[in-house]
Amino acid sequence: MVPIIIFLFRKKTIHWSVWPSVVLCLIGGYLLTNFYDATVRLGDTLVLLGALFWSTHIIFVGIIVSKYNLPLTIGAVQTLIVAFLSFLIGIIYEEFIFENILKEIDSILYAGILSGGLAFVLQIYAQKNITPAPAAIIFSLEGVFATIAAWFLLNQILGINNLLGCFFILSGVLLSQLLPLMKKSN
Repeated sequence: MVPIIIFLFRKKTIHWSVWPSVVLCLIGGYLLTNFYDATVRLGDTLVLLGALFWSTHIIFVGIIVSKYNLPLTIGAVQTLIVAFLSFLIGIIYEEFIFENILKEIDSILYAGILSGGLAFVLQIYAQKNITPAPAAIIFSLEGVFATIAAWFLLNQILGINNLLGCFFILSGVLLSQLLPLMKKSN
């Protein structure tokens, strides 16, 4: 979605290698899902809505970090806002039992500090050196790493579709990164 949003709304030119890379990543993502039922459910719609918000997040982070060059500050502010909003939603929808929170404090801190805060700060820092469209393509490697981790840690069996999906995503990422470099070296 990122290259499409940038192309339509920001009227910026995007290197031609991004478009086949997007197609390869979409095919790879489809093959990784083991999705054989074409019925679109509420959860699928929510995932698409989440992908739209994630796409705009990548675009706006790219704009803000290139304008202000404060990746750590942007990441810290973002993390604090997410923590505050999550706390508000938790107060509304969850029952706070202090003993249960203490039992799961390791998981809560891991998810909040490492998976949330540190991961987003690293993402923002990395986006200083790359435009949003290739960044989004690189972020599609998350599915590849999740698949490899499931195979390695959980002993899940990978089918040919899963392996092809990993191959297509990896090919799309490499294509989006190497073709612009080849043009510059000529």
